[in-house]
Amino acid sequence: MPARYALQNHPAFSDPLTKEDLYILVSRGSLARGEMVECDETGAMHTVGEVISGMRPPRGSTVARPAYREITPDFEGPPEEIEEAEEEFQEDEDEDDGYAYTSSGEAILHRSHPSWLAYAKTLFLAVLLAIAAGLLFLFEPTYAIIALVAAVTVLFGVFVARMTHDYIVTPQRVELLWGIIGRSSKEARICDIRSIDVYESGIKGMLGLGTIDFSTAANAGIEVQFRDLRRAHEVKELVRKLQSGVDPTED
Repeated sequence: MPARYALQNHPAFSDPLTKEDLYILVSRGSLARGEMVECDETGAMHTVGEVISGMRPPRGSTVARPAYREITPDFEGPPEEIEEAEEEFQEDEDEDDGYAYTSSGEAILHRSHPSWLAYAKTLFLAVLLAIAAGLLFLFEPTYAIIALVAAVTVLFGVFVARMTHDYIVTPQRVELLWGIIGRSSKEARICDIRSIDVYESGIKGMLGLGTIDFSTAANAGIEVQFRDLRRAHEVKELVRKLQSGVDPTED
């Protein structure tokens, strides 16, 4: 059952509300992002803006509209005006903002994999095998086929290694996902990150690859690490903006 949030000092809404309810109230102008709510699961206090940050507009859900009808200046007037205003609101909900979303409704601001250049030695081996296959076709076609299959296998291995490592940044967290059959993950909340270190060194640094270490106050070591990432400093700046309260999904 999804968490519900109780509004503080707001007698008009005495019952706990879902994230979708809060989102719609803010969209209609009935609720401010700075209002405080209490999570019924953890008892923690949050602002409404923190709870709905990065959420996608509810689509076709039974909770997309609260059971109550709040009265606001935007919805006052004759029934036909109210209906027209609600239709405009639904059109705004249906607009595509260009972001992909996680299963929990968070906008994915950045998603990437390790760069192909991180596997330069392995790719060089694949090239040598391909060249050897081309030469062997002139003398021993059987060995040429073996060399070609080996080259394709090496390339496929690099592809799998890349695609099974996902680096994700949402307005609420940074997350590393890895694995083929079973997917493992490590994440850190944006608000808990205390330091972001970027390392670019050696040949990989010359190729524009960097490693980002995210550390939190709860852990003395590295909490989440993005390895062999292109434009690592841009990802760091994105996370710093999120820490300062900038929400790219509202641009």
